[in-house]
Amino acid sequence: MKVAILFDAGSDEWSPQDVAAVVANVHEVRDVLRRRGHEVELLPVRMNDFRWLSRVRRADLVFNLCEGINGHARFEDFVVGTLELTGVPFTGCRTWPTSVCHRKHVANTLLSSAGLPVPAYMLAQANKTPAEFPLPAIVKPAAEDASVGIDNGAVCTSKRALKKRVAQMLEQFEEVLVQEYVAGREFNVGFVGKRMLPIAEIRFDTLPDGTWPIVSYAAKWIPGSPEDEGTIPICPAELEPELAQRISQVARAAWEHLSEAEGYGRVDMRLGDDGQPYVLEVNPSPDLSSNAGLARMGRAFGWSYDDLVMQIVDEALTRSQSHRAAAALVSGVSAA
Repeated sequence: MKVAILFDAGSDEWSPQDVAAVVANVHEVRDVLRRRGHEVELLPVRMNDFRWLSRVRRADLVFNLCEGINGHARFEDFVVGTLELTGVPFTGCRTWPTSVCHRKHVANTLLSSAGLPVPAYMLAQANKTPAEFPLPAIVKPAAEDASVGIDNGAVCTSKRALKKRVAQMLEQFEEVLVQEYVAGREFNVGFVGKRMLPIAEIRFDTLPDGTWPIVSYAAKWIPGSPEDEGTIPICPAELEPELAQRISQVARAAWEHLSEAEGYGRVDMRLGDDGQPYVLEVNPSPDLSSNAGLARMGRAFGWSYDDLVMQIVDEALTRSQSHRAAAALVSGVSAA
């Protein structure tokens, strides 16, 4: 099988560490596919350069690792939409869940309308802070991922601090989300298609004093930082059966509602004081590095990294075949 691996070529603003992180994961996936006997082509995606598109159309499968263009996450939506138009099977979520989940306020609205628990939220406006918004609150970009824009100043405990943080963020990002801060335990639940992986917990016990227990940008992307060393994933999480069931039910409902249980993804959650698991985010096609959360959950499920990659390939191919069969059936009915 001919497999094209699509990835963001980056920009001049990327650090050597940023480039190395992307390339390392591309090579990990490439090596898995080659070990399984597949022919692999690496296709970097750049702004205003569509040469990759004609090469994609000659592939049997696209393994989509492109999380943006020139480092801008919002362009991931366009890449996925273009892949859908080619008709070539591709890994990861389709356009609708990718676009919706990249706009956190939209995803929250849809989840809330479906009766799923989400913290109170609002889309920020300059010089306008609601008088009754619950504090503490966390302020973050509404259309970014990978904890971009989240640091120890993201959590605000006063109206003055909230107003200042919103103003700072609006100078950097077009859309900014204000969300009620849920102080309880944090959990991640991964999915590959309809299959749910073991629940992981993020522990913050060893963070430095005065540091908010949140997964900040530094915790994710600056190895050796106090935030990184103080943010410890535990998988499988140590949970009472009843709590594990509650978390699983909410996570599955959120995943199925936004993704239709297609592709692969991760649901991030926090436990409220009332014992209710709240959905923070649904992350379509998250980081697939061998040391990232989804691979860790896969190992807890009994999959090697190779197994995880091939399960994602199988899901993409099966989904494509199902959609083609459905389209052929509809076409046959219409013709009749």
